[in-house]
Amino acid sequence: MTSPDIASPSAGFKVDHIVIRTPARDALVAEAAAGAGLPALDGFAEGGELHSRGVRFAGGPFLDVFTAETPSVALILRGAIEAVERLAAAKGWATRVLRREDTGVTAYPWSMVLFRRGQGLLTHVSVIDYAPDPAAWASPSFDRPLYPIQSAPETGARLARVWLGAGDAARAARDLEALGYGPAGVARSAFWPHDGRRFKGLGTELVLFEGADGVSRFDVMAATGHARATPLAGGPLMVMDETL
Repeated sequence: MTSPDIASPSAGFKVDHIVIRTPARDALVAEAAAGAGLPALDGFAEGGELHSRGVRFAGGPFLDVFTAETPSVALILRGAIEAVERLAAAKGWATRVLRREDTGVTAYPWSMVLFRRGQGLLTHVSVIDYAPDPAAWASPSFDRPLYPIQSAPETGARLARVWLGAGDAARAARDLEALGYGPAGVARSAFWPHDGRRFKGLGTELVLFEGADGVSRFDVMAATGHARATPLAGGPLMVMDETL
């Protein structure tokens, strides 16, 4: 496998993927794939068992969906671990750093920074830093159709926006700005949650609204000409082809 695109990892943070845990993994993936007009792809596997499936959107971002009794959703940004550590020190963020070199496994393809509990919206965000060497992807657990950037179509449905709820919206806005997302006006929608504050950075736009902390909705642009909202099985709301 060729590793995911890691060009300019220190240039900022951008949406890499959304991790969804749900009791209805296959139904959710089927709904998302059908709505976007994209294939469902197998993801992480271990010991002969398939743990995740998902959908890759044009340009690279993807959904990685796992089976779990308790639903949850997390936003994964891509960027350099060292940049996160510098920010965490400056902002007083509490983090847990998982470095690939500390796993003792040669074929391990990424490091991650997780934000510890009690930090509002930030707790539902992580940062991934991919290994630059193809050998890191040699494990059959990770050498899967969903993960190479080459599985992303060049054209077609793209992940345009991710809507984030925050109980403390002012704090969440400061955290997003620290991660390189600048305020870009107001978002209004015919679908829940109807309005929020837009933040632009690299790639996919973020929309912040007052609500329960976490990822609540994502918007896909597929040029079907028909705006619609689909509550995914045990997951966030998927809105198709709505222009804000």
